[in-house]
Amino acid sequence: MPVELFPRPQVRESSLPAPEGWIELPSPGGFCDTFGPVHATRDGAGQFAVGFRCAERHLNPSRYCHGAALAAFTDMQAYGVQHLVGYAAAVVPTISMNIDFLSIVHLGDWVRGDIEVTRKTRNLVFAQMRCSVGDRPVMNARALFKVMAMDALADTTYFDRIGPEIERRFARIGR
Repeated sequence: MPVELFPRPQVRESSLPAPEGWIELPSPGGFCDTFGPVHATRDGAGQFAVGFRCAERHLNPSRYCHGAALAAFTDMQAYGVQHLVGYAAAVVPTISMNIDFLSIVHLGDWVRGDIEVTRKTRNLVFAQMRCSVGDRPVMNARALFKVMAMDALADTTYFDRIGPEIERRFARIGR
């Protein structure tokens, strides 16, 4: 019987919940289901943060959060960009993203991404994301997103439902 040199680790998910005041964002499916769940919070008008708990599936061989997982999370912050600019048009696709990795993320860490829309034109949205674990900065990113008319999308089902569903979920927790 052959010896497995690289046995697959047992998949362990963090049993730690999202912090109080966070809602789980509805997933559009696909890769987002593999990565997620992704959560959101807001502290007032014009503020939106996205977060995730670093789980086993996010780790690299050194047992830290993989840079590709952090990059994917940064791209998923488009959820927040979309919510901040509204749902009259779709903020897709990502055109450009620059990421600065600042610190290691460990299994079980809660990663918070604060989002700021720095500029919006008819066709583009510029955003800045600052990610941290507690008070420790772990990543900064700048992104440029294309703004597309809803009727240009093949399927608007997700966009038609996401805004009202996020508002319902925030209302349930009084945010």
